[in-house]
Amino acid sequence: MAKDSTLRQRFKPPLLKDNFSDYSKVKSHDSKFDEPPLPTSYLLALLGLLFAVLITVIIIEKQLPPGIKIAEEHKYPDRFISERAYNLLKNLTALGPRVAGSYANEVLAVNLLKREIKTIIANAKENNVIQLDVQMASGAFNLAFLDGMTNVYRNMQNIIVRVGSRINSPNSLLLNCHFDTVSQSPGGSDDGAGCAVMMEMLRVLSQSEKILRHNIIFLFNGGEENFMPASHGFITQHKWAKEVRAFINIEACGAGGRELLFQAGPNHPWILETYSEEVPYPYASSLAQEIFQSGLIPGDTDFRIFRDFGNVSGLDFAWSSNGYVYHTRFDTIDQIPLGTLQRTGDNILALARGMAMGHQLNDVERYRPGNLVFFDFLGAFVVRWPMHIADFVNISSVILSFYSIYENMKKAYSTDAISNGQYVKKVGASIVAIFITGLAAILVSFAISFCLNALGRTMSWYARPFWVFFLYVVPVTLVLFAAMFFYARNYHRDLKSSPWVKFRLLYDAYLSIWSFMLIIGIIFRIRSSFLLLFWTLFPAVGSLIMKFVGNWTALKLFLYYVIVMGLPFVQSIYLMIGALYLCFPIMGRAGAAYNSEYLIALLITYFYSVLISYLVPLIILVKSVERVFSLLLGAFLLSIAVLILTPLGFPYSGDPASPAPQRFMMAHVKRTFHDISGDVTGRETGYWIADMDINSPYSVERYVPEVKAARLVDEDCVKYLYCGLPYLVPVQNFIFKTHWIPGPPVTIKETSSLTLVKREKISHGERVTVSITGPFHMGIMVSPVLGVTLERWSLVNEKPLAAAPLWNGRFTYFIYYCYAGDSVPLVFSMDFQVPGNHSGAIMDFGIISHYQFEQVSPVFDNMIKRFPPWTAMTYWTSTVETWIF
Repeated sequence: MAKDSTLRQRFKPPLLKDNFSDYSKVKSHDSKFDEPPLPTSYLLALLGLLFAVLITVIIIEKQLPPGIKIAEEHKYPDRFISERAYNLLKNLTALGPRVAGSYANEVLAVNLLKREIKTIIANAKENNVIQLDVQMASGAFNLAFLDGMTNVYRNMQNIIVRVGSRINSPNSLLLNCHFDTVSQSPGGSDDGAGCAVMMEMLRVLSQSEKILRHNIIFLFNGGEENFMPASHGFITQHKWAKEVRAFINIEACGAGGRELLFQAGPNHPWILETYSEEVPYPYASSLAQEIFQSGLIPGDTDFRIFRDFGNVSGLDFAWSSNGYVYHTRFDTIDQIPLGTLQRTGDNILALARGMAMGHQLNDVERYRPGNLVFFDFLGAFVVRWPMHIADFVNISSVILSFYSIYENMKKAYSTDAISNGQYVKKVGASIVAIFITGLAAILVSFAISFCLNALGRTMSWYARPFWVFFLYVVPVTLVLFAAMFFYARNYHRDLKSSPWVKFRLLYDAYLSIWSFMLIIGIIFRIRSSFLLLFWTLFPAVGSLIMKFVGNWTALKLFLYYVIVMGLPFVQSIYLMIGALYLCFPIMGRAGAAYNSEYLIALLITYFYSVLISYLVPLIILVKSVERVFSLLLGAFLLSIAVLILTPLGFPYSGDPASPAPQRFMMAHVKRTFHDISGDVTGRETGYWIADMDINSPYSVERYVPEVKAARLVDEDCVKYLYCGLPYLVPVQNFIFKTHWIPGPPVTIKETSSLTLVKREKISHGERVTVSITGPFHMGIMVSPVLGVTLERWSLVNEKPLAAAPLWNGRFTYFIYYCYAGDSVPLVFSMDFQVPGNHSGAIMDFGIISHYQFEQVSPVFDNMIKRFPPWTAMTYWTSTVETWIF
């Protein structure tokens, strides 16, 4: 002991003014060299508790209220009756896919909804004034979505109902859904369920004795899936649009489950306040809003249209769980329990009533300023506060955090003779070690992903999410624990002190990282910084609590983690589960250009590293670390064996009760290319497959032998405008890895044609006027040659919106054109600025014709039928024709 004591004295600081502690308070005796005090079972119990919380949150997340049946209606006056909504949805989905322009959408669905509305109006109470209008809208607008496009539409139908009272208010709340679908999908959730909910809300309001203070407008729009033209037609042209002061949009990117409030605003915090006060089953997060608006989620809703073109604020709701069925044949009524309709109906009805009865609609500009930080806690209630309150709380938490670190530094000085400078240096080194360890965890996860790709076992987690636990969570835990254990044992070897000091150093390092991240959130006004707040505030408070606890035992430490870290754990897991419910299915439609195995590995590694950040330092206190490492390694190796040797690793499922299909987007295509003189230089027919995930298309070659002949499309993207492929919309940034299979001629009766109406000289260039006829859905591409600029066109008053990426260094402009009813030619002019010394062609021009609801050729139909039941097909016939002018 004498030798040890002499060595310890070397680390005791002299009496200097820059020490933060009074030397008189330093203990005169040396700290004991304690053995690690934490039994292995306690650490395993904490990890087990974490897993139990995960299971509990999943169970809570799936809870739905009981659906009210029509037979029980007398018990629930003035209530939403989910069985009625269900019956309407059943009739609507029985019509099959309802693509804009099709008979099913423009006639059958419209007539069904109108009949239902007229019945409601006929039975309405006299105190309610209800009006019905059917709008046929035409227009055009620039849409900065995906690669960017100009959306042109003709004769889009809207069914609009306004519910008011004798008050005759000039202000209205708008509720919106869409009844059209993508091809091959019956649209049970997207968005038939939204329309069914709105229809039952309309019935409840029509029967209510309560006098509405403001009107409620119900918009059943007939064209959302072809990029929101119908909602644009309403908000920019309809006679009632000018009285809309706020809106509620009901959407879906999944089926069943709870509706998520994932967008709110812009500004107008009163709307969210009303939501918080009125809805019985909240589910909302500003984190979800920032993720969606970042562009990481490949989708958009009518929320954008009302916000950008109507200058109106509102709320955007979507069913987000079970995203596997989104835009597939599996999106049926069977995926939607009564409880889902009941929950959404109760929530939206209460919210609509609260907004329509409130005073804010009288003068919304008065209540415009401000934004709220908001999130719900396990669906029980909504926590929200204004940004200035968030700033105060966040800044206070950062100050408290650094104060707790200062107190730990003082304690290390007084009990273990570690100088302040040495403590700061050690914390700084620990921060570096944490980042290096995190990088090591990512590299290990990537190595696992690489091996899975090499073994042909990718996306095993797609249909069975539990695989991410064994493939990534377990090894990440092992890496984080092992790396930190060996770091602390070697780098802190000079500290002749108890393991508690090394534990506090790592604890403070994690707290410092979270504090600095929270500072960044404060600077950049990130509303989702509330998550950073949890991992700063609670550990800081807990660190200060440690100061007042006497001798720490294993049980006390266990209880400390349960009590202090409980809320951050629970809320983080709750948010993580919601994010993963969204992300796993998206990997099945995110395209093959980005390897989804690597993306999920990175996502899980990041999420889980965040979740156990404060658990990692405990490995220093564990008595038998070898036991922990052996258990984790054994679990990982066993899971790899099961994955490789059993069918449990197959990534897809065609079970109608729990589908997780592999998606295929496929077109039977005729391609025709013209040179500058108009002569045909190339003609080809075949099948184009847009790869929706990394296993496409060879996963089905056993069933569809034609796939063996598939070749990657890459050279065509250099030779032909927009690759000469029938993209529905410009999504090369999203899906650019595609395949081509040579095939038989298309049998569709082609209806598209291009007429060059006029080509004339104008100031500084040329004006080209064209007339295009074709099927209900078309894409038009324009790409000026280098040196020539498209200055304007007659489609919109704004400057033409160029798509990204550039094509061969040239700008490309994409027009999406859709109409309903009789064929409507698209006639427009383009003004090009042409240099005086320019000669030759000024642009490449292309037309893509999509026959989305016409019968495909027998050969193509036979090929489609051979795809296995665990796949979901989106297919159509298309023609591509390009010219040089």
